[in-house]
Amino acid sequence: MILAVQLLASALTLAAVWQYGNKSILGPVFSLAAQVPWWLIMVEGSLWGLLPLNGAMLFIHARNFWKWR
Repeated sequence: MILAVQLLASALTLAAVWQYGNKSILGPVFSLAAQVPWWLIMVEGSLWGLLPLNGAMLFIHARNFWKWR
């Protein structure tokens, strides 16, 4: 299962970056969706050093979504 979560996180992140490059609202949408598997990876792997990054990314993508809509 953890491999599936990692692949999902990767796919959503790549899709988000692609959409940001297209200046599409889907960029922040995919990025927010990608946060779910990234948080699961952090918690399941006890990778607590990623907590500040995950928190900042969640805030940034939510802000981008708010500003772009």
